[in-house]
Amino acid sequence: MFRLIRPSLAGAAALVAALLALAAVAHRNWGQAMQVRPRVCAVLAVWVAVLTAASCGSSSGLASAAANTAAASLPSGTTSASHPLRGIIALGHSGLTGENSDPQSLGVPAPQDSWATGTNPAVDSIYRRLAAVDPTTRGHAVNAAAGGAPAATLVGQATQALRVVPNPRLVIIEIVGTDIRCDGSDSSNYPVFGQQVNAALDLIARQAPHATILLVSWPGRPLQASKAIIGTAAVPISRANSASEMCSAFDPSQRLDMKHIRTWTGIIEGYESELAKVCATVPECHTDNGRATHFHVRTSYYNYTGDWDYQHYNVAGLAALAKFMWPTVAKILNLH
Repeated sequence: MFRLIRPSLAGAAALVAALLALAAVAHRNWGQAMQVRPRVCAVLAVWVAVLTAASCGSSSGLASAAANTAAASLPSGTTSASHPLRGIIALGHSGLTGENSDPQSLGVPAPQDSWATGTNPAVDSIYRRLAAVDPTTRGHAVNAAAGGAPAATLVGQATQALRVVPNPRLVIIEIVGTDIRCDGSDSSNYPVFGQQVNAALDLIARQAPHATILLVSWPGRPLQASKAIIGTAAVPISRANSASEMCSAFDPSQRLDMKHIRTWTGIIEGYESELAKVCATVPECHTDNGRATHFHVRTSYYNYTGDWDYQHYNVAGLAALAKFMWPTVAKILNLH
């Protein structure tokens, strides 16, 4: 499924960067995309997100011409300190892109529905909530996340995003998912993952030293989310999309496989532990302290299609996640 959207001039530049990121993604083993599968249309994610910020939700006044902020990249060797501290950027995989949330366009990103940067009033994203308390946020948001993106693409995403919002008040990174292997080698991949995330954090810290960075855990836990989908069409899809049997939440009879769920959960926690390690080395970085892991996934939070995924919620689910994560954002930004 592919939607042709005519890009703006600013969007065309972002498209080139996204194509480069997709090329990097293509080198990974397909089995790594256990829960966040790549989409060809993910190359559009960056500029679609910018165009969305400029065109969606205008009734609320939140969506101004954010694309205008991408008029020029930062001069070589400079930081973003000369720009006002404002706005939000999102980096990571399709858990941030609203993929599969729009019933009219299933299986593709719906950036207007992103829980982090979306403009859809029904979601009431972190962006909208932040703009309500800090009006300077309005029109300064970019979502550089892409379906199937591993940690290796974060530097490229951050580079592109900082050209659009050069001195963000908030950076949200949701990246645990695609790098999971479930083949017995994840423990050796943890430090590689950590180095790749750290490279992105270092880049952000250099170019936007006052930006507050939030690293998000995997929303919900496999056991609770798997219980939520029992009896739905998602169960056989879950088995089919598992990277391997060792991380399949359901056995061949479509019953919960507790041994494999524990294995999968342990692997996720290994990657989350790496996030905490690298975050501790960057002064303005915060983890969510496991907040997202306590998100209560409900059966009604999914669109049950062939494109179903554990991390692809519908509008109701994304709205619930935005509401759930807002207290953490408010705390790290000292909004209380």
